[in-house]
Amino acid sequence: MEEYVDHLVKSFETYHQVKPEYVFSCGGRFEILGNHTDHNHGLCIASACNLDITAVVSKKEGDKVVLKSIGYPEDDVSLSSLEVDQLLFGSSSALIKGVAAYLIKEGYKVGGFVAYTSSSIFKGAGVSSSAAFEILIGHIFNVLYNNGEIPKLVLCKAGQYAENVYYGKKCGLLDQIGVCYGGVVSIDFEDVDNPVINQIEFPFDDLHFVLINTGGDHSSLSDLYASIPNDMISAANEMKGRYLRECSREQLEEVKHSLKEDEYLRAKHFFDENDRVKVALEAIKNKDKDLFIKQINNSRLSSATNLKNMMVASYYENSPQQACDLVMEASEHTGAVKINGGGFAGSVIALIEEKYLNNVITILSKKYGEENVKEIFIRNEGPKTIYKF
Repeated sequence: MEEYVDHLVKSFETYHQVKPEYVFSCGGRFEILGNHTDHNHGLCIASACNLDITAVVSKKEGDKVVLKSIGYPEDDVSLSSLEVDQLLFGSSSALIKGVAAYLIKEGYKVGGFVAYTSSSIFKGAGVSSSAAFEILIGHIFNVLYNNGEIPKLVLCKAGQYAENVYYGKKCGLLDQIGVCYGGVVSIDFEDVDNPVINQIEFPFDDLHFVLINTGGDHSSLSDLYASIPNDMISAANEMKGRYLRECSREQLEEVKHSLKEDEYLRAKHFFDENDRVKVALEAIKNKDKDLFIKQINNSRLSSATNLKNMMVASYYENSPQQACDLVMEASEHTGAVKINGGGFAGSVIALIEEKYLNNVITILSKKYGEENVKEIFIRNEGPKTIYKF
């Protein structure tokens, strides 16, 4: 058993005063391509990553979940009372209740357990710590009470339901799928209830993923995030569609003069980004690294000019735009970098060739701190049991 897991097990025993039964792990996810397309039924490429949440767990008689996460207050959740409580919005207790409620609704079993968790997902990393937590909780219920028989997509939908209804935050399924399926996946959200998910073998071993957290408070950015799907839906409605996947680029050009500038440009990004995903998938299949990198960089340029989510207006310092500029300079414009997630603040993901890796990490660490610049790796598994006692 690894040293950090051994330490976590001892902390579990001290805190809960019972013997452990399992050690579980669930990684985060990062977005490779397909920025702001999922909410309009578009195409994405995502990957699970090695930054993860580790949980030591024992089954508990009754209907109570008691979970202690290092650095956070204890969650004490009764599964006999699963109504939505707005006072719990934004809490991990809400996510536990929401996942349990969805699984019960779908005919699965839930029950009590005690857990002690530690996370290597650094704050503001943009690798979906909430989705990782949701899928971890679903996996625990799956192993303890359902013989591991709950399908992955059901676990993903349980996480989304918990986040939307119990946590009070809108989200699609991208984060949960990226976390739960493991490895690199392409996702087609044309039917959002039954997205087409394909595993991909990523062939570019000489490209290193570097995650850079630029900082910035997301709490005041909700309206900016919402403006992107809202503008896209407005454009779709002008084309007599409910969302952009029902429309075409040709229709967009026909109604161009009836749209506000941001509505047109953000809709244009959607169609262009879907095309970039298709080209990138072909590049991966054909092991064409240059073509793949070009799609990532073109996505970044579209984020700047069409989505306009690379920075909050007039705030270049510590913005994703600044981080991307620094990455390109440090890699002598050989690599690729783009927004990772919603944008405006937060993180970017870079793909760097071996010979420039140390230079990029050194320069970006001086700017943002070593704790906010990390090489990350593709995690080939979704949630997993890493030890059974």
